[in-house]
Amino acid sequence: MAETRVETCRRMHLTKLARTALLAALPLSALTFACGGGGSDKKVDADDWVADLCDAAVSFQKASDKAGEGFLDADFDNTKETKAAFKKSLEGQKKAQKDFRSDFDKIGQPDIEDGDKVVDAFHDQFKENDKLTDEIAKAVADISDKDDFVTEFSKIADDFDTPDFRAKMDDLGDKSDDVVDLVATIDDDTECSGIIFDQSGSDSTSQPDPTVKPSNTTTAKTPAAGKTPTVTAAKTTNEKWVSTVCVSLGNWIDDLQNANDKLDSTLNTAKDAAELKAALVDFMKTGQTETKNLQKEIGALKAPDVKDGPAIQKTFNDAMGQLVAVFDDLLSQSQKVSTSSLSQTSTDVDRISQGIGDAFNDVGATFDKIDSYNAGELNDLFDSRPECQAIQ
Repeated sequence: MAETRVETCRRMHLTKLARTALLAALPLSALTFACGGGGSDKKVDADDWVADLCDAAVSFQKASDKAGEGFLDADFDNTKETKAAFKKSLEGQKKAQKDFRSDFDKIGQPDIEDGDKVVDAFHDQFKENDKLTDEIAKAVADISDKDDFVTEFSKIADDFDTPDFRAKMDDLGDKSDDVVDLVATIDDDTECSGIIFDQSGSDSTSQPDPTVKPSNTTTAKTPAAGKTPTVTAAKTTNEKWVSTVCVSLGNWIDDLQNANDKLDSTLNTAKDAAELKAALVDFMKTGQTETKNLQKEIGALKAPDVKDGPAIQKTFNDAMGQLVAVFDDLLSQSQKVSTSSLSQTSTDVDRISQGIGDAFNDVGATFDKIDSYNAGELNDLFDSRPECQAIQ
């Protein structure tokens, strides 16, 4: 019997998901020696820099508070409704965070000793908060609609610690009196200081504490991107298979993105060819290690319980082997990069980046084999599981 167009499209979902996760994992722009992105390196008078920072922080806080209003109005006795309200608040929070980062990247760096390190500390805090808030978003989404939201939310709050951004700035201050003076200038504006430090500023959101009346609030982290609707916990063989694949791919992507961000920062600040090469090699080593971990996690799975389950599992195993080989080769190429000059190193980095796309396309071609298999309910599970939607 001829296959309908709808059936064909559904059959391709599994392949699309795998390839999308794969190709999204390694932004090629960071491997091109263009020194772009990451904010402006213009130097600004310290007082003016603090003033601009505080203006951006106050604007962020107002937008953040507005994003949390819907959550304040939720009926905390209705867990399903409250989770939906929390998720919606994250959408507003995402925009507030994006705008704050955009404003921050426009103000340049304070014209002081270690001013560049101050900017780097903010960027590092952004990333740390992203990771933490994503974890909290997932935890809230996983609360069962049958559970008491207040009780479960309190457990989540107890499980996560707010990053101490002031401590990081104090560490910089131990090596630079200019940084100490900069922090003191921020502290002079109590509203600004409360946003930047007391709430780890860069990505915090004032969200209601459901254990008290809505008029009282407490600081809680929310994700930079509200992930996905919650569904029931994985129970069947196929649910567990899909969940594990998506979580493993998602963690792999996050690990590579964090390593990529570190590399991108170094591309903008490398003083010589040796430093640039070292950063490239370090990135490839991380990629190799994390890809081998991904291979182990996928390889430990039993085939999904669908007609072509064994063939689908083999396809994933084969693709993982190819990925490991890709990073083995990339590491080898990176270790051979010339350091005769910064210009030559840049050329070698460009050459490696141009080859990455082809290598990943080859792995993607392996995933294409899934198109010919009967994936059964796996496509529906990939469409509905929150951990899968997060990497699509």
